[in-house]
Amino acid sequence: MATEKAEPQSGLILKFGAFAVFTLLVVHAGLVAYFDSMAKAEEQRKLGDAKPAALMSLRADEQQRLNAGPMPIEKAMQQMVAQGRMGMSPMVVPSNSRDVAPLQGWSKMPSEAPSAMMATPEPPPSAMPVVDAGPASASDAAAPRAGRPDAAAPKAPDHGPPKHP
Repeated sequence: MATEKAEPQSGLILKFGAFAVFTLLVVHAGLVAYFDSMAKAEEQRKLGDAKPAALMSLRADEQQRLNAGPMPIEKAMQQMVAQGRMGMSPMVVPSNSRDVAPLQGWSKMPSEAPSAMMATPEPPPSAMPVVDAGPASASDAAAPRAGRPDAAAPKAPDHGPPKHP
């Protein structure tokens, strides 16, 4: 029985393996690009060319309702820019809440609602003059506490030492 006594040609094996890996990578990239282009073409054929009739009719209906109201939307936007929120209808002017349900129903501290909440409503703010307090001063409670070690975080209120029974 005859046996081969020559060393394997490792250089040739390495070159053949590298060529095979390179060929597989190129074929993979080519197939991925081909199937991607086919999928995009099919999606364009099914979705891209179709007009969304329901969406277009919904948008047309919304546009018609915006323009057919008591004041067209374009005019309302111009008025909002010119006069601000205070010049608009009392429905969009900010006001204090008169809802007392959260105050009366709080189980941790049950009490009646403050009398200020039960008072008659104030006149609309459009009849009241707008007063600006100006820039913040050092005496304001919200003024920064620069130079103090607790300036980064507000301090929790101290309720004294714990009481033991």
